[in-house]
Amino acid sequence: MAAQFVLTEGGEITVSREATARLLSAGSGDAALLYLYILSHGGHYEPVDAAGAIHRSPEQVENAMEVLERVGLVAARTSPVPSPRLRPADERPQYSWEDIERAAAVDEVFHGLVSEVQAALGSVLSSEGLQQLFNIYDNLKLEPAAILMLVNWCTARFEERYGPGRRPSMRSVEKEAYIWEREGVITVEAAEDYMKRQSQLRSGERETAAAIGLAGRSLSATEKRYIDAWLDMGFTTDAVAVAYDRTVIKTGRLTWRYMDSILRSWHAKGIHTAREAEEKDAPPARKDPPRRQGSGREEITAGEYEQMRATLRMLKGEDEE
Repeated sequence: MAAQFVLTEGGEITVSREATARLLSAGSGDAALLYLYILSHGGHYEPVDAAGAIHRSPEQVENAMEVLERVGLVAARTSPVPSPRLRPADERPQYSWEDIERAAAVDEVFHGLVSEVQAALGSVLSSEGLQQLFNIYDNLKLEPAAILMLVNWCTARFEERYGPGRRPSMRSVEKEAYIWEREGVITVEAAEDYMKRQSQLRSGERETAAAIGLAGRSLSATEKRYIDAWLDMGFTTDAVAVAYDRTVIKTGRLTWRYMDSILRSWHAKGIHTAREAEEKDAPPARKDPPRRQGSGREEITAGEYEQMRATLRMLKGEDEE
């Protein structure tokens, strides 16, 4: 699937004065050519096709795109995978301290939940923390047992990232709760299934990151979105490794956008394993230089030829000329 960009100067085939000024200020001929390509294709950009159209290498095209983005002539319309959109904070009901006290006194379930959450987090909840917990319980309507699973899930992830004994804030728990609610994870059964799927996804992320040389460090948010998108499409780790190898051969480095274009083109063709990639989308065979017709021997140099003539004359007993 081709990446799509928004042309900030409109969709005319002619180049506006403002766009011309920005291209001139950039001082990049490759960027100017790529801009004309994108302009003539209605905002659509596919790295491999663009490279062929403007007669540049994939790495040059990638660098040209970075120039266009820097001067504001193109802007990415969508990320590889949209970031989760949380509800604005002001959508949380405005609970008063009296509301929280009343709930803790009258609702035995919430009262017990407060004690369990405080024990899991290792601290007494502040007034803000109690409001956040009540929001998860009363507004998002996660089951009490699912809320405890959520808190333990957040705690485990926090410790994994920052070290043993570290605990997340209730704000972090509340943000994760919005994600769970949006995904329909409000019951214990749904929570168990969700955590299992997330565990498998994270395992796949680690394996895929290792396959492209990123083992031993945390992924950035953008890197994670790319890898998660590839896993969601059904790519095996070895298929991603093949795409990585072809990307490095073409561009000389890990170029996320270029690699993503390879994998998305494979996905459209139903290619998801390394074997399928080699069978259905093998790179062009390397052609050897044409050989001279005749005996098939290596061509000799003029010096070697003269030395052979001299040796032949010596064997025949002829004098040097």
